[in-house]
Amino acid sequence: MKKLSIILIIFITSLATAQEKKIPEWFLNDLEESIGTWIADNKNYVSENEPFTHYGIEWSWGLGKTTMKGRLFGLIDGEEQGDFWEFRQYWDNVNEVAVVEQFGNGGMIGLGSLHPIDEYTTESVQTFSLPNGNSWKDRHISIRKKTELITTSYKMDSEGKWVENRTYSWTKKN
Repeated sequence: MKKLSIILIIFITSLATAQEKKIPEWFLNDLEESIGTWIADNKNYVSENEPFTHYGIEWSWGLGKTTMKGRLFGLIDGEEQGDFWEFRQYWDNVNEVAVVEQFGNGGMIGLGSLHPIDEYTTESVQTFSLPNGNSWKDRHISIRKKTELITTSYKMDSEGKWVENRTYSWTKKN
């Protein structure tokens, strides 16, 4: 009986300790504010190889409203042209980090983390890879303002320094 009591006490203590850790409020708030469809003008980058007048990102809740899934798609004059990326964002309970996963055509994968810089700004750093083993790192700084999201992407140069790539202003549609 004494053994059973000790085991029960250990179990209850470990359960209580496990429940003390929670998904951070900043991450849950970021999910809540992201849900919906966001549209960005692509006028600065339209070309023969990139005919899209706008890009869209659509975020929806995952199970339990503690994760979200999304898609990035192109538009030409308001008409969707297909998806380029699928996304997942979730909190990794073991490593205590926000995870960003991207899946693209041809087996391209992006995996990385997201963290807050301040109340309105987050940074994500991801390693992208192709099935042939080639890989590279990208970085995004996102600044949230009410119904606007400003994202700037960065590429890593050969010396390991971040070089600014593109900036988009996204407007929330719903």
